[in-house]
Amino acid sequence: MFEVGREYEFRIIEGAGETSFRGTIAEYEHPLIKLADPPAGTFVGEGLEEEPIEFNALPRAGRIINVISPHFVSAVEIRE
Repeated sequence: MFEVGREYEFRIIEGAGETSFRGTIAEYEHPLIKLADPPAGTFVGEGLEEEPIEFNALPRAGRIINVISPHFVSAVEIRE
């Protein structure tokens, strides 16, 4: 279902509401997904004056997601 190395937009329930974020899959062993860490030297937030970044659009590095959790809503592969 999920492919290692591909980027997805995830929707999950956190706190009192639904949130979305992007992440690249580093490992997948059903039902768990581990998201990849950003490349070394990546600084999130650099250049915000030119193009603001919405917080939820930022990758959640190293996060582990349980796809059978009732908090997991969806994941859609990003094709650019």
